Amino acid sequence: MRIGIHALIPGSFLATLVERYREQHPGIDVEIAEGTARESVMRLRANRLDLTFVAGAPEFSDCHARPIWRERLLAALPARHPLGDGAGVTWADLAGDTFIVCQGGTGPQVHDHIVVRLAGTSPDLSILRFDVERGTLLSMVAQGYGVTIVGEATSLMHLSGVRFLPILDELEPLPFSAIWSPHNRSPALRSLLDIAGQMSRSGRSI
Repeated sequence: MRIGIHALIPGSFLATLVERYREQHPGIDVEIAEGTARESVMRLRANRLDLTFVAGAPEFSDCHARPIWRERLLAALPARHPLGDGAGVTWADLAGDTFIVCQGGTGPQVHDHIVVRLAGTSPDLSILRFDVERGTLLSMVAQGYGVTIVGEATSLMHLSGVRFLPILDELEPLPFSAIWSPHNRSPALRSLLDIAGQMSRSGRSI
């Protein structure tokens, strides 16, 4: 089973799903490939992945897609940030900050989401991209390089020097979806989707 992911955070919905699948199907080798949503869908179309999980609820004419779980969006701030001790922030609160995002993983989607929320109200919007993975980016947040936006599962990492605060005017949680080829009729794939569905129906989030 070849699975595309954006990140695998211990204790998160996705990590728990993979763990349960491996426990229930010990005879199946599970390969994990990390990348952007675009890269993962390209690998899926090239038959290099059986399934990928992406942020959002995209629609593809040549692939099946199903929302599986949802996460609140959080702002990740340096602990010493003036807003760091608050109960939450708004997009307007963050308009004057420098945002930092990863080039890989969910970075391109985070970048686009920030632009959608702030481009019309913040003419001096600053978004810097770095070729680093999520843990390094959050360490950069702690060091004061800027702020970033993450799904709630990232807050499970409990990083020193970083505060995770809800974005109060981001009213809808972000869906995460499974994408797979309609031509893939593998029982192993069906089993993974079944477990994902069971977890989703149980109300499990992040």
